Amino acid sequence: MSSRLPNLIISGVHKAGTTSLFVYLSKHPEVGASHIKEIGYFMPLRDGESLPPIEKYKTYFSHCKDERYVMEASPSYIYGKEKIADAIQHHCGKVKIIMILREPIDRLGSFYNHIRSKAMIDDKVDLYSFIQKSLDGINDQNNQDYFTRGVREGFYSDYLSPWFEKYGNDLKVVFFDDLKVRPMELTKEICGWLGISPDVFTESDFTVENKTVYYKNKSVHKFILAVNKKLEAFWRRNHSLKKKLRSFYYIFNANKSSGETIDGRTEKLLTELYAPYNQKLFTLLQKNGYTHLPAWITHHNAKTKVSLTSEQH
Repeated sequence: MSSRLPNLIISGVHKAGTTSLFVYLSKHPEVGASHIKEIGYFMPLRDGESLPPIEKYKTYFSHCKDERYVMEASPSYIYGKEKIADAIQHHCGKVKIIMILREPIDRLGSFYNHIRSKAMIDDKVDLYSFIQKSLDGINDQNNQDYFTRGVREGFYSDYLSPWFEKYGNDLKVVFFDDLKVRPMELTKEICGWLGISPDVFTESDFTVENKTVYYKNKSVHKFILAVNKKLEAFWRRNHSLKKKLRSFYYIFNANKSSGETIDGRTEKLLTELYAPYNQKLFTLLQKNGYTHLPAWITHHNAKTKVSLTSEQH
């Protein structure tokens, strides 16, 4: 078995394109990707628990050979702050970290639509109720359920600072805005940062992954999700087959719903709530040399109009 551990980790926030970027970079011959995405090996540390044996972590990369980078992607790592940042460096040595961020209100709506489409919460919980319950539990740091995490996980500046302190130039922050609009250009930019050739991709490599899809039959959908999870390692090796079967599944059990949208009053409340955190994020990124930032950061005091759709990376 290979003794290699990752030296490239994709993290960031939920529903910001970590799956898509993981798939794109895994197509590069100098990147060996874990056989499943979102291992979450270091997540127990966030909750004050111990890590599993490091040998278990290594099994996810046993197929990797002499690639320059060994990669995994677990978006939740960002929320472990210094606990996880320190542990990754301790166990894996010198590691490159990519953090993907998304406009926080947009992310919140997409997060809700995603967990509802995956039958992770009751169908009777609408978006308004979800947000209200999330606001009620915003200060409950000991609770990590979907409700208490929902709004709180948009306070990006609180989570990102320890990563900059620990990784410096080995940390790269990218944005869902760019990944959605110019995925090839952004991926090539990341390759340049990694010091590997950007000239290995074609336009056909850049498809939407982990798309939020609503179902006609809940039982069938839950069964398909279970099968998909169990066979994830196989699908990673046979991505073209997965795309074909996924398209077929959408034909007979996906409906055309684009999910719920945030009403104007709630959007105004959230805009005011996130404004100081977006301002802190703006300052933090500028301090670390970031000059080309999306409008939701540079105009952190302006009301941002967002559209919550199912077309997520």
